[in-house]
Amino acid sequence: MISVVYDVGVYRNILDEVVEDGDIVLEIGPHVGKTVERYLKKTKLTVAVDKSDQAAKAILLLMERGGNLRFVLGDVRDFETIKEVLRLTERCDIFAVDMGGGRYPDTVFKVWATWSGIFRPRHSIIRNRGLAEFLQRAEVRDISVIKKFEDNGWLSEWGRATPYTLKKQLKEFRFWVDIHKPVD
Repeated sequence: MISVVYDVGVYRNILDEVVEDGDIVLEIGPHVGKTVERYLKKTKLTVAVDKSDQAAKAILLLMERGGNLRFVLGDVRDFETIKEVLRLTERCDIFAVDMGGGRYPDTVFKVWATWSGIFRPRHSIIRNRGLAEFLQRAEVRDISVIKKFEDNGWLSEWGRATPYTLKKQLKEFRFWVDIHKPVD
């Protein structure tokens, strides 16, 4: 299943609902960890990925409690960040993406599509207003793509054979924006 939401409360409730005992959760954009705290005790492993120092400090405090939480400081649009996460896990059951809520739906979708194709989750939750509004307004009118798909958390019809072939695709992000330069 793929869930697209905007409201942070709904995002958190869906995570509470879908995370099962022993799951591996990959969360992009955990911010200060309020969502992570809610489901952490149920997981076998939780990998939180964020590029902010604020997130790093907050998640590292959560990690001090011990257990199954790992943090990767990095930009999710950068192939090196994916490699760091792959050192921790090669799959996930739940993939949660919270990248700014309402900003840049194209980037959020590309990041989700890239990462979910690598980690192939059972369920994805994406928090982004632009994507939610797009889906609400959209009507698929091309019958060649209307069919019953497997109920999984990634685009199995569009998945990637190997994560390392994605390096070239991720360079597209660098064409549009310097991912290593702070945004004003």
